[in-house]
Amino acid sequence: MKKARILLLILFLLIPLTGCWDRTEINDLAFVVGTGVDKGPKQQYRFSVQVPLPSSLGGTGSSGGGGGTSGEGPFLIATGTGRNIREGVEDIQARLSRKLYFAHRRVLVIGEDQAKEGIREILNAVFTQPQSRLSTFLIVSKGEAVKMLKAQPRMELSSAEAMREMAKAGANLTVMDVLQNLDRQGKSLIIPMVEPTGTLKKERDGKEVLMGRFAVFKADKLSFFTSKRESHGILWLLERMKKKSYSFSVSKNKEMTVHINENSVHPNLKIVNGNPEFAVSVRVTGHLVENEANLRIEDPATYNKIIENMEEKIKNDIHSILKRAHTQGIDIYGFGWFLFKRHHQKWEHEWKQNWKSMLPHLKVTVMVDADIQRTTNTGNVERN
Repeated sequence: MKKARILLLILFLLIPLTGCWDRTEINDLAFVVGTGVDKGPKQQYRFSVQVPLPSSLGGTGSSGGGGGTSGEGPFLIATGTGRNIREGVEDIQARLSRKLYFAHRRVLVIGEDQAKEGIREILNAVFTQPQSRLSTFLIVSKGEAVKMLKAQPRMELSSAEAMREMAKAGANLTVMDVLQNLDRQGKSLIIPMVEPTGTLKKERDGKEVLMGRFAVFKADKLSFFTSKRESHGILWLLERMKKKSYSFSVSKNKEMTVHINENSVHPNLKIVNGNPEFAVSVRVTGHLVENEANLRIEDPATYNKIIENMEEKIKNDIHSILKRAHTQGIDIYGFGWFLFKRHHQKWEHEWKQNWKSMLPHLKVTVMVDADIQRTTNTGNVERN
C-alpha cells in the first residue's frame, strides 16, 4: 500500500513536467550585436542590424574570416523601413530565416539626419523591448548609421565591437546615462560621435571608425558636433581624461605631453544679486611622457612656467565648449541640474522658466590646479 502511494505521488508530480515544448535552439537565433537608425523616406525610419555569421568567423573546419554570403565580411548587415521601429524590425525579420535576438546588442547608432529630428521616440521604442539592455552604448554617426555598421575595422571582428570599445574608453556613456539626462532639468545630452576613417588619416572613406568628438543636443535634437578642443573640454568636465595623454605648447612649435593620472571637477555656487555664479575647480595630476622642448623640469622656475601653460590650455578647452553651448541655450555641464538639487525652491520659482535665456550670461570661472608628479622622459638636455 505504501509503495502504491509513492508511485501515485510520482505520477502526479510528472503531470506538470511537459518537457521543452517551447524551447528555442541557438541555431534558430540571429544574435544582433549592433543596430542603427536612420531617417527613411516619407517620415519613415530605416532600421539596420549587424549580425555575426558563425560560418565566417573562423574556427574548427573553417578557413577563417571570409566574406559571408554577401562578401561584406564575417557579419550580415540587413536593413528595413517602417513607420516605427517595430515595423522596421519586422521588415527585416520577414527576410531572415532566424529570429532576431537583441539581448547581446553592443551599440545603438543613430544617424545624423535622424538625430536632428529627435531621438526620444527611438529610445522609447527600442529600450522598452524586454531584450534590450541599458548597458548598451548609444552613439551618433556623422552621416548614415548603416555606413558605420558596414565598416570593417582591422582590429575587431565587427564595427559594433570596435565602437563599443572606443565608447567605453572615451566618455563611457551608456543608454542608461542618456535616458537619465534626457528628462533632467538643467542638463543637456552629450553623446559620442563616430565617423568613417582609414588606417591612415587621409583615408576619409576608409573602413576604420573614428570616435574623438561629441554630438551635443538641445532637448532631444542634435544641435552641433564638437571640435577637438571642445571635445577635450567635455572630457575634462566629465572627469574622463584619466589615463589619456594630453599635449600642450611650452615654446614656439614645441610641446610637452603628460599622461593624466587623476582628473576631478568640483563646482562651487555663489548667488550675487539674485543671480547664480559658478566657480569650477579642476584638479589634474599626471606624469611627463614627452619633453619635445628639452626643458629642465627639475628647475622650479621652468616647472612653474610649464604648469602655467598646461593650466591655461585646460582652461581654454573648457571655456571653448561652455561658451559655444551656453550661447545656444545648452547646459553642457548641468549647472541648472546643480541648482535644481541644491536650491530647488529658487530653481522652480526664479530660474527654471528663463534658464535657457540666462545661460549666455551665466558667469563661470574655471580654476585649474595641475601638477606633474613624476617624469618618464626628461628630454635630451645638453649641459655645458
